[in-house]
Formats: sequence, structure tokens, C-alpha cells
Amino acid sequence: MPRISAEREEATRRRILKAARQVFVEKGFHRASIDDVVAACGLSVGAIYTYFPNKDELIRASILDANREESDAVLADTRAAGSVGERLDRGIRGWWRYTIEAEGAPAFLAEAWGEASRRPLIRDLMARRYERGITMTSIMFRECVERGDLPARIEVDALARTIGALTDGMVLEYVVSGGTLRFEDAQNRIRLVLEAAIQEAAAAARGA
Repeated sequence: MPRISAEREEATRRRILKAARQVFVEKGFHRASIDDVVAACGLSVGAIYTYFPNKDELIRASILDANREESDAVLADTRAAGSVGERLDRGIRGWWRYTIEAEGAPAFLAEAWGEASRRPLIRDLMARRYERGITMTSIMFRECVERGDLPARIEVDALARTIGALTDGMVLEYVVSGGTLRFEDAQNRIRLVLEAAIQEAAAAARGA
């Protein structure tokens, strides 16, 4: 019975978070209310307050949940064996699946970025999301350097941050273009960044 109870609690929590994310995308963090979330998820106000004591906590949990889904997907794909190109392509697919294709995800991120300059809570959460992504990408590239799949002189941190900035920019492009960005184009841009970094590192090694 405790196991069933825990599973039901988690299902209810995720139901609330899914509804909250939808409401935040439609109305924005500022205009959205707990009553809006109640209407979207079909639960009572008391049920929501059982899991989230106020709107700020609901916002915090929504962003953390979105961050976890995104990072878990990318991490699982990049940790698998393979060449640097294969691992990068799997990571791109994971990012695309959970950050672009997931319903409401691009708009939710755009809303969070828009509020980040005004709300320290959201700014800190989005900064943590960005840094976590940089860390995961850096780990993958360092492993590839150690295996000899990437040049030893490659600037791992700079490369990871460039790709992080590029992927976030493509999320905004997807939103403002009305969803016209294609996976193949996103994949090609990230590959070009990696190829340029490899060429730069090779040139530095020749000049040493």
C-alpha cells in the first residue's frame, strides 16, 4: 500500500506540474494564478497547496522539472559508447526531443528567460539549467579527448559554452519563427561548431 500511495502522489504532482507549465506558457508567470492551474488540472485548490504552498514554489518546481527532463535525456544519450560524432548526434536528438518537440517546452523556456531579468528566483534556476548543460557537454568532450577522439588542444569549456548558447538561441528561433526550424538544420549548425573547434585545435598544434 505505501508503494501505491507514493506512486499516486507522484502522478498527482506531475499532473499539477504539467497543467502549471501549460498555464505559464499561455498566461505568463506574472498573470497566471493558482486558480488557473486548478482549472487546467481539474484538482481542488487544497490539493494543489498540499504539494506546492504558493505560486513561487510551483514556478520553481515547474522549471526544475523541465530542466531535469531535458538534462536526463541528453545525459542518457551522450553517456552511451561511440565516437564523438555519434555521441554528439545522440545528445542533439535528446535535446531536440525534450526541448523542441515536447509540447509547450520551447514557449515555456522563452517565458522563463523573459522573466529571468525581473525575478531572481527564475534567473537563478535558469542559470543552473545553463551551467548543468555546460557541465554535461564538457564531461562528454573531455572523455573524448582522453580517448583520443578529440585533439588535446581543443578548448573544451569554450566549445561547450558555444554549443550551449547556440542551442538556447535555436529554441528562441523555433519560437519566433513559428516552429519552422528543422532538426537537420539544428544538427548541422552544432556539427559545424564542433568541426571549427577541431580545426582550430589542429592548427594550434601545428603551430606549437
